[in-house]
Amino acid sequence: MRCRVLILSAALLAGATSAQAQEWYTGAARTPQNDTRPSVAIDLSLTGSSQDSKTGTLIGTIAPFSKLEETGLRLRLSGLLGSYNYISTTAGVGRVQGTQASGSLLVGYEWVTRTATFAGYIGAEINNNNLDKVDIQNKSAGMAGGLKVSADFYANPTDYTMVSGVFSFSTAHMSYYARLKAGIAIVDRIFVGPEVLFLGDNFYSQWRAGAHVSGLRFGALQFGLSGGYVSDRVRGTGFYGILDARITF
Repeated sequence: MRCRVLILSAALLAGATSAQAQEWYTGAARTPQNDTRPSVAIDLSLTGSSQDSKTGTLIGTIAPFSKLEETGLRLRLSGLLGSYNYISTTAGVGRVQGTQASGSLLVGYEWVTRTATFAGYIGAEINNNNLDKVDIQNKSAGMAGGLKVSADFYANPTDYTMVSGVFSFSTAHMSYYARLKAGIAIVDRIFVGPEVLFLGDNFYSQWRAGAHVSGLRFGALQFGLSGGYVSDRVRGTGFYGILDARITF
């Protein structure tokens, strides 16, 4: 079973394999234009659950011919490491420990307006999912590569509200991930509100529902925190937590 994750801080950008989905991309509001406007963003996401799954995801997004606040071409490189366990339904197998490492290289385009951004990406992904014992029920075991597509958006419908989303699909183990957030500003550019997530592959499926606080800042770093309830087809129910962080330069 795969373990995944993504990020979102002021809004965007993851189990028996739950942490496998990419919980990535903060998608924070753009920095005001100046002579040092950023063209690179580094996003880190750490996810854990009461079902003993842990995942870390690192994503770099580059605007090679413009700035991140401007419409233009984007390059994205990501990597994921995680661990998880589950009880197999295969007779005599018992508890299975799994680890996962994956990486992707995508090219895309982002449209930027005064109050919203939207980006679409396409590229390749490779995923290596190791189990400590053979489980014929887990169709996501082993190494796989394939095509990956993703999209993300961030918008401020008003000065005091936000909505964001990130979606991805990969033919490597037929994995999918979606995360949606909405929020109301409690202070300047710090939003609180609900979030929902849907993720899975050719072995498991899961949904999550919780709350987030996005837009926290410490110097050049931006942070987001979220947590709530998780329901997994293989592992049952539990709780999850996510820490997102972003830095631009």
